[in-house]
Amino acid sequence: MAYKTILIHCTDKRRVPRLVGAAVELAERFQSHLIGLSVSPPVRVLPAGMPGTPDTLVIDERAQAYRRHNPEMKAAFEAALQGRGITAEWCEEDAGNAAVVDVAARYASGADLVVAAQRDPRWPESRWADIGDRLAVEAGRPVLTVPNEGIHSQVGTTVVVAWDGRREATRAAFDALPLLQRAEAIKVLSLDPPSEGEAPHDFAATHLSAALAPHGVASEAVEGTGDGNIGRTLLNCAIEDRADLLVMGCYGHSRLRELVLGGATRYILTHMTIPVFMSH
Repeated sequence: MAYKTILIHCTDKRRVPRLVGAAVELAERFQSHLIGLSVSPPVRVLPAGMPGTPDTLVIDERAQAYRRHNPEMKAAFEAALQGRGITAEWCEEDAGNAAVVDVAARYASGADLVVAAQRDPRWPESRWADIGDRLAVEAGRPVLTVPNEGIHSQVGTTVVVAWDGRREATRAAFDALPLLQRAEAIKVLSLDPPSEGEAPHDFAATHLSAALAPHGVASEAVEGTGDGNIGRTLLNCAIEDRADLLVMGCYGHSRLRELVLGGATRYILTHMTIPVFMSH
């Protein structure tokens, strides 16, 4: 089992080398085909409301500004591939009247794995462009989110798998099998049991460890308790174990509830310092 097609969602020229660096290492490991994708933002259509003018005005300034960086992103993508012997292609699309996530999800749906950047609050376009979590939900494909800080030359040597018995966590663990089968050390970590009022789950870490074993994945099952912030506890455990990958379900509750009330997914995507593999 391997990731034969890896999509890199490129959005920001500053971070393309970081994304491609992580993806190239994976592509060499799995003999994958790489696709670099850049999607320019939608145009804005506003009512004119003035006699003698068209009914609407199309404002394309943001899209034009974004497109000017495409040559630099493509050059960084191609530079990272030189001498690697990896098959690859570069794709550029305009969102037009759609959302960027709609166009990117169409490409993502045909990939085995998506590589995306962590959101960057310092970059004004991050809100609509850095959409790894939305691609996991809307394209139904696993997404590897690469942090904006740190050096991550290898991904998946030491892995922490977050387990809560829910569908999303199960999906993530088995979507990550190609990585887990090649990892040197794996810890399956379950924290506090499900919240009151939720249906019971088979929550023990030993349950997932036993399910992974027939696939050639040896793991340590660990039961723990959080401090009230599951996301922070997961990240702290991963850092203590010197992990270079955290595997977890994306939005175990509804995405709206997590965005409004917070949650493990939102916390980790904001504070992550190691690559995070998510499925929904």
